[in-house]
Amino acid sequence: MRIGIIGLGSMGQMLVKSLCKSGVIQPEHITVFNRTREKAENLQASHGILIAESAQEVCDQAKLVFLCTKPLDILPVLRELSIPESVHIVSVAAGVSIDDLETVHAGAVSKVIPTVTSQELHGVSLFTCSSRTSTEDRNELLTLLSSISQSQDVSEVEIETATILTSSAPGLIAGILDSFAQAAVRKTPELDLDTARSMLVETMLGTALLLKNEQLSFDQLIERVATKGGITEEGLRVLDKTLPSGFDELFAMTESKHAALKILVQQQSTVYKGLHRVTV
Repeated sequence: MRIGIIGLGSMGQMLVKSLCKSGVIQPEHITVFNRTREKAENLQASHGILIAESAQEVCDQAKLVFLCTKPLDILPVLRELSIPESVHIVSVAAGVSIDDLETVHAGAVSKVIPTVTSQELHGVSLFTCSSRTSTEDRNELLTLLSSISQSQDVSEVEIETATILTSSAPGLIAGILDSFAQAAVRKTPELDLDTARSMLVETMLGTALLLKNEQLSFDQLIERVATKGGITEEGLRVLDKTLPSGFDELFAMTESKHAALKILVQQQSTVYKGLHRVTV
C-alpha cells in the first residue's frame, strides 16, 4: 500500500519518522508534500521517502492520505483537490468532524488524533471512521496506527476529552514535572535543576513501566508507595486540595477552545455543502 502525507508540521513529521521506524511500510511507499520543500527534503535525506510536487500528486498516487495541516486549512485544501473516491482521507486535525470531511470527499474519511510519543512507538492514537469506510480501509488504517502506538477507537463525542489524555498529555505532563522540579529547587537551592528534572524523567518512566508491566491500577501503586501516615500519603492529601479543581478548569478551557474552533470549521462546511461539491 502507498500512503501519502500532506503537511509536515510536528505531527506530519512524527508520522513519517514513526512509520519508518516501525517498519510497517517501506519508506519508498510514503509520498509527502509540504509547502516548504526543505522539510520534505530533510526527511527524504534521513528516511528515504518520496517527495511530491503538489498535494494533488499525493492524492493521485496514494491509497491512504494523512492530511496534517492546520484545522482551518483542512477543508480548503481538500476543496481544491480532485480526489479519487477510492482514496481514504484521514484528518489529524481537532475540530474537524466526519460530517465536515464528507462535504468535500465522497469516499472514505477518518479522523485520527496522533501523539508525539509515537515517535518512540508508544502512546495512544485515537481514531474514528465514517460509515463510508470499508472494513478493508479501516483495517489498513488500524495496521498503521497499531505499529506506532496503541490504537483506540473512540466516538466523536469522546474524542475531544480523550485528546487531552493522549495527544495533549505529553506537553501537560512535561509542564507538571517541570513545576515539580522547580518547587524542589526552591525548597533546596543546593539541588541542581537539571538533576531534579532528570530524576523526575527517570521516575516517570519507571512508574509507567511498573503500572503497565504489572497491570497495576493507580490505587494499587499508591498503596505500594504510601505508608500509613507517611510522607506520600500526606503529600497526596495536599495535592487533592488543588489538583481536582485544576484539572476541571483544564477540561472546561479545552471544551471552550474546541467549541470556538468547531464553529469556524462548520461555517466553512456549510459553504461547501451549499456548493454541492460532493455527491454520493
